[in-house]
Amino acid sequence: MGGALALLVVLPLSMKALRASEQKAVEVVTVGKRAITPSILASGVLAFGSQVTLVSEILARVDDVLVSEGSSVRRGQVLLRMESESLHAEIAQLTAARRQAELAVDRQRIRHEAAVSKLRRNEELHKHGMVDSLRFDDLASEVHLAEVELRNSQEAVRQSSALLAQAQLRLTKTEVRAPIDGIVTAISIKRGETAVPSAMSIAGGSLMVVADTRQLYAEIQVDESDIARVTADHEATIVPVAFPDRLLKGRVETIALTPRQTPGQSRTYPVRIRLDPVPDLKFHPGMSARADIATAATAQRLAVPLQAIQYEGPSGASKAKVFVVENGTVQRRVIEPGISDDSYLEVIKGLSADDVVVVGPAKTLRFLREGERVQPQPGSLKTATLGSPSAGETTR
Repeated sequence: MGGALALLVVLPLSMKALRASEQKAVEVVTVGKRAITPSILASGVLAFGSQVTLVSEILARVDDVLVSEGSSVRRGQVLLRMESESLHAEIAQLTAARRQAELAVDRQRIRHEAAVSKLRRNEELHKHGMVDSLRFDDLASEVHLAEVELRNSQEAVRQSSALLAQAQLRLTKTEVRAPIDGIVTAISIKRGETAVPSAMSIAGGSLMVVADTRQLYAEIQVDESDIARVTADHEATIVPVAFPDRLLKGRVETIALTPRQTPGQSRTYPVRIRLDPVPDLKFHPGMSARADIATAATAQRLAVPLQAIQYEGPSGASKAKVFVVENGTVQRRVIEPGISDDSYLEVIKGLSADDVVVVGPAKTLRFLREGERVQPQPGSLKTATLGSPSAGETTR
């Protein structure tokens, strides 16, 4: 009976000593300087530098479409012609009406001159009493009426000229010309269809789209919580969803002053990123893309991988901690964190460049306790140095 009791006491102590002597296999890294580029992630679409949707300004039938999708065009080039016979007839009618109005002006000018001459001849006779006052007043009234009729005829000429100019302007709009140099990216109407003067998306409302493809952009929506960290000329990396293996480089060109808000979503600010030339890219405007926008310049800083960091304490007051390997055991260190990117966190205080910290495996790191013995796995010891790739160079 006494032997059994001794065994019950000795066995737990032996198991505890055995566990204390166990070494956990861990992955470690030596703290070193790392090129850190703080950034934010956002999404958006690819776009051309300038894109113009052409719409009709008159109601007319399309007689001929002179280009096709993909055609290169120059500014001022005729792209489409519409029916113009009715406008030519209207112009001829208005031209004749203006000539009639001009003839009416000539006729009224002659009447006015005749009335003035007659009034002057009778003025001397009236002074000598040879023409009574009533007759002289009638002659003066005739002069005033002639002046009114002349001005009325002149206004009729101006009105006819204005109507003729409007018709001639409508005639010029039967030819749709390219507003910019570029490529025709879409044609929305065919020969024989009726063009409708409308900005709405109805049949005939849109004719075609011409885009300036010399400069490419990414139009990104940045959340309001991040927009304060974005400024013009910041570098950005763009990854089109259609080409996940392509990394496009660019710089922030403009940041919207007013936000956009979709019902049920937070406010976002449009940010326009000018892309560096990519000659072999199959670019299609409207493609979805992800953007990684740098919010500060890249700098060499003492840093550790993000997976090595553990946070303890209440939300808002938690402390960042890491496990440091010393003499085969781990010790917990509280660190003062600085800036970070997708992979690394700057360490302002708490570590030195020669310290070795535990980075994994995640399950082991989660349950690791201070003072436990560890064994770094072969080949796991790495150092984050100047020569290593920066965290901004994300592998996709």
